[in-house]
Amino acid sequence: MIAPQLLVHEGLDGWLFLTGGTNFVTTLYQREGGGLPDVKLRQWRDLILRRVERAEALGVRYAHMIVPEKLTIYGDKQTTRLVDPELAPAIRLREMLSNTPAAELFVDLVEPMRARAGSQDLFWRTDTHWNIEGCLLGYLELCRALGLTPASDLDSRPSRRFQAVMDLGGKLEPPRWETIEEREWARDAIRIYANQIAHFLEQHEYGAAIHVGAHAKFINPTAANFQRAMLFGDSFSTPRTHLLTGLLAETVRELEFVWSANIDWELVKRAKPDLLIFEISERFMALLANDRFSLPRTEFTQSVRAARMRWSHKWERRRR
Repeated sequence: MIAPQLLVHEGLDGWLFLTGGTNFVTTLYQREGGGLPDVKLRQWRDLILRRVERAEALGVRYAHMIVPEKLTIYGDKQTTRLVDPELAPAIRLREMLSNTPAAELFVDLVEPMRARAGSQDLFWRTDTHWNIEGCLLGYLELCRALGLTPASDLDSRPSRRFQAVMDLGGKLEPPRWETIEEREWARDAIRIYANQIAHFLEQHEYGAAIHVGAHAKFINPTAANFQRAMLFGDSFSTPRTHLLTGLLAETVRELEFVWSANIDWELVKRAKPDLLIFEISERFMALLANDRFSLPRTEFTQSVRAARMRWSHKWERRRR
């Protein structure tokens, strides 16, 4: 077991930062060696350019958005210098994509987030994920890049506040609690489909362990934008409607969300969206995407995994 102090850095003003884990976060801020050297980022650049070309051949517009690490945005809150935030993968990749066909559709969140970070929290202090304000900022930048009219009255959407131990706070001893606020963005959008994996996420029994391959569809006949969009994303989106997925579902006539760090091009061909949006956390870029993802195959393997988990839980209860 990895000691908690090797996973979490306790920064200034109650800010906690992920430093280790499977993605070895602090090694991502290196031009050579580490998890995301320049050579791997050039592979990401080439992949993005291929995606733009492939999407255009299908009559689809592609947008690529990286959600920065907290260390990239709040690097000034380090108590000891763990990384150089100016070597963040998102910054280096943006430079590599400048003067390419993908430059305009690479949604840069680093600069707008840094401009706001001094006066507003954009992430939970005890969690790796963005909060309401960070999610909203990312959404508005995405709308700007794609020329979409943002949904109206977002500040008036219902929200709830509660105390919780979040993903970083739970790694400390004793655990650190934080007041969390979630906002229900969906008002007019309706989720018309959710596959079995999406339902697994909503069941406490699986503890959110089964998530890749979650698939949900939304319709919104009153949306200001007539486009149909497909979003491949992660835990900054989710098939629920309190994060980026909910905001986009309020914005376009139809939205499909798929939890994956790779694109299923066969699914894109069948769905024929107008917009193809790829959202990924900066730390997940340590593993280069290959786009060999198949949603049907993933649904099958995840259902088998869920069955094994149910059997294991049942066996543990019998043993007790």
